[in-house]
Amino acid sequence: MKKFLSKAIPKLYGFYFNILAVIAPKKAAQLALDVFSIPRKGFITSQQQEFLNTARQQRVAYEDGLVMLYHWQGNGPTILLPHGWESNSARWRYLIEPLQKKDYNIIAIDAPAHGKTTGKFFNAIKYSRVIRSIIELYEPKVVIAHSVGAMATVLQESETPHDFINKIILLGSPDELEVIMKGYQQVVGFNKRVWNLLDQLLKEKFGYHIAEFKTSSFATKIQTPVLLIHDTKDLIVPYESMDNIATGFTNSTVYTSKTGGHSLHTPEVIEQVLKFLEKS
Repeated sequence: MKKFLSKAIPKLYGFYFNILAVIAPKKAAQLALDVFSIPRKGFITSQQQEFLNTARQQRVAYEDGLVMLYHWQGNGPTILLPHGWESNSARWRYLIEPLQKKDYNIIAIDAPAHGKTTGKFFNAIKYSRVIRSIIELYEPKVVIAHSVGAMATVLQESETPHDFINKIILLGSPDELEVIMKGYQQVVGFNKRVWNLLDQLLKEKFGYHIAEFKTSSFATKIQTPVLLIHDTKDLIVPYESMDNIATGFTNSTVYTSKTGGHSLHTPEVIEQVLKFLEKS
């Protein structure tokens, strides 16, 4: 019964969007965007909180709420860690501990509507603005970002380059919003009319049609050395995304991980990250 309900409920949303698109097209588009933008996960567990309590915690105002920051103080260069969709800052534990041994100054952030950052809705553009505000506040030398956090990092850096950032590491980054949206369409089952309305709304609200929103396109404006890591067994973001994104950068290194799937929580990945950080 649970399996049936988990499959049926998204289809009911799609059916409703399709009907609403005929009688109230703008409302249908906004509702489809809202449903897409609400994370179902990303809340902090008690075990994760125990780790996060080892950091100094601070809330910083952003456009419509408060973003939670976690700071592990060190004497070395500052590293900023933006996580991905339906996650939170605790996902970086596997990497934070090795970075602490190297005495890096580490800052992790909870994305909007994730962890302890306020808000109900999340999207890569909103996240990119949050990341930019934290970058300009703390001036990190390095940004290491995962999944949609990587996409948002590249977007903001393409729009507002920061000369003090000398390295960027992208883990399991998606390339095309269109691929993500088609997955959403398939799960929910809305029709072409709703797709076109949603596409028009995104252009009006954020300045991009769905097909225009590509990490690989944003990458063309970035000169900073970049390391891209992806696993061929990533079930969330296609491996081909890494190759597409790499072609956009003028100075990129790619590494195909044999472990870690989409999360990339493995010693192999840590080793590659540390090597890239130590590279002159």
